[in-house]
Amino acid sequence: MHIAICDDNVADRKHLERLLSRESDKRSGTPNILYVDSYGEKMHFLVNPLKYNLIFMDMSSEPGIVEFIIERLNAMGYHAPLVLYSDKIDYTRIPNLPDYVVHARKPYIPDPLPEFLALGDANVSGHVVTVAVHTNAVINHIPKYTILYALEENKACKLYLTDGTSIDVDEKIDELRQIFEPYEEFARVNKSSIANFKYVSAVMPATLVMQDYKELKTSLLRYREYKWLKQEIDERE
Repeated sequence: MHIAICDDNVADRKHLERLLSRESDKRSGTPNILYVDSYGEKMHFLVNPLKYNLIFMDMSSEPGIVEFIIERLNAMGYHAPLVLYSDKIDYTRIPNLPDYVVHARKPYIPDPLPEFLALGDANVSGHVVTVAVHTNAVINHIPKYTILYALEENKACKLYLTDGTSIDVDEKIDELRQIFEPYEEFARVNKSSIANFKYVSAVMPATLVMQDYKELKTSLLRYREYKWLKQEIDERE
């Protein structure tokens, strides 16, 4: 499970990191290890918030910062649990909060964490992330996990899927790169190709071999970068 801590109080943030580390230790030997990222500033967090299955938040350094973050999350289609910890600010007073918000109060203590983590586990097991693309101006929601890679050929793009089929899409490769940007397993590997590193079978010095044996040409200069990315993605599975 991927968890974000958003707290601009350094001591509180470090304390919650320690508590979550203990919870992760309890899950040792299971597939349910916790991967925790910490943020003390909103814009770094908002680079890629859709990767998280659970967010813990108390941001009070700027007026309206939490409302700003939630507005951005809504615009991105975020839906996983977000636990707002009231302290200097009583977040229960914010009107019209989305259904995914859960309230708690500081200090961070161990007791409620298993309950909140269960919400994150439910998000991991029960949610299928889709990617919105267009075919002949009609929107399609393609399950992210089914996409092997995207190719642009003769100025037209296709998504190649795990079942051996492909889908013509209206988007160009630059637009697809922006669509895939929130998802760390996708990377544009040359001018006309975007690869899902979950389905890379081998990283060669100038080539990626995909699960369907398709070879995508890459730069020799990025060989180590792609080796590390593939290793990181595999370790997080």
